[in-house]
Amino acid sequence: MYVHRDYPEFSWSNSRHKTFLDCTRKYYHQYYESHNGWLYDAAEENKSAYRLKNLKNIPLLLGDTIHKVIDWQLKRFLTEKGLLTEAEMITLVTQSLNKAYLDSTKSRHLWVNKPKRYQMLHEIYYDHGLSPDVITTAKTKLTLCVQNFFSSKTYQDILTKLEMHVLYSEDFQTFEVNGVDVFVVLDFVYKDVSQDKWIVVDWKTGKESEDDRKQLAFYALFLSREHDIPVEDIIVRNEYLLTGKSREYALTEFEISAAQQLMNDSIYHMLHYLDDPVKNKPIGIEHFAMNASKKCLSCNFREKCTGDLDSHEKKI
Repeated sequence: MYVHRDYPEFSWSNSRHKTFLDCTRKYYHQYYESHNGWLYDAAEENKSAYRLKNLKNIPLLLGDTIHKVIDWQLKRFLTEKGLLTEAEMITLVTQSLNKAYLDSTKSRHLWVNKPKRYQMLHEIYYDHGLSPDVITTAKTKLTLCVQNFFSSKTYQDILTKLEMHVLYSEDFQTFEVNGVDVFVVLDFVYKDVSQDKWIVVDWKTGKESEDDRKQLAFYALFLSREHDIPVEDIIVRNEYLLTGKSREYALTEFEISAAQQLMNDSIYHMLHYLDDPVKNKPIGIEHFAMNASKKCLSCNFREKCTGDLDSHEKKI
């Protein structure tokens, strides 16, 4: 049931943490100014922040869509329905990307008022089109990711294991840490009965990062707290679909404690940007500093910071 709130509820996630570290001004636009921007009578700054929050660039949209079709494939297998071929999965993703392009170029006037229903590509909003390089890179990446999914350790395990128990597949979960709701999105979690181990899988469509293992530690923390699964019985695995590599780790109690401490520290610093912690009312925007860097070019909110990126020429 929808309940109107002047300010959003405070929560924590790894993506929120990364945004906070990248740029506190972006953090303000993303998590505070965009709140209630979907309302008809909202202030224009809230509406614009909400619109910009929903922009997606091609790499992000491609990754999200690949995640969706992988989830469809796994659920089709688990419900004993016919499986998609590589070509069919590629077609589904391509159709989704094409729809986003049409929304961005033909339905801009509809996106302005309903940015959750219609899509707007970052490249078209800011750069007025998709370059040939972007299109070629996306096609190559899509083909590689789908091919490598089919040959991945996780998918082969699912097809060949005689007995397994699936706990989550692309599921959004919440657990409480020190009174704060923490959100995690679990790509795939299953129990390998032959090993008596729980496997936490994270599909990656981008490059490897040092933070990937830390992200998996948050998932392991969730399983240990909410399902009372001993840490030593959890194996975390990154499936890098762009390269076909699989990285598997057995986390230690120290790593889980470090993840908990990082979360606590992150929440502590975020709370310093609140004027009223009970209401989650932020302090003034002027206190959320801009962090000028090369990332600004790919930021959804860059027009709010520069004001000279053709934003006033957009007839929205």
